[in-house]
Amino acid sequence: MGMTPTPHSVLIAEDEGLVSLVIEDMVRDLGARVIDVFAATADALKAAASTHYDIAILDVILRDGSSTPVADLLDQRGIPFLFSSGAGYEAIDPRHHNRVLLSKPFEEAELKAEVLRLLAEA
Repeated sequence: MGMTPTPHSVLIAEDEGLVSLVIEDMVRDLGARVIDVFAATADALKAAASTHYDIAILDVILRDGSSTPVADLLDQRGIPFLFSSGAGYEAIDPRHHNRVLLSKPFEEAELKAEVLRLLAEA
């Protein structure tokens, strides 16, 4: 039996407090030790530039605009990520249409499955 991969460190970019708490709890259940939550693109960008994360979960629209710059940077750094949003793919830059988009509200099981799939690909 293979060990289930664990997301040790996770970046969450989410500007709805309740949603970010839910995501935080879920990744903690999966074994994450380091969980950094940001409501603004500027802050998430700083963190993504200076910290290694195993995975990232990005809301498409953050407090100060689109999370696309964060997605671009994670892509450059080879850090796997997925989007979570109430919006559809039309809100996401076409460059990132190959990424998973979890539509809010999503089930805990859906998020878990996608996070584990990301880790397996990493």
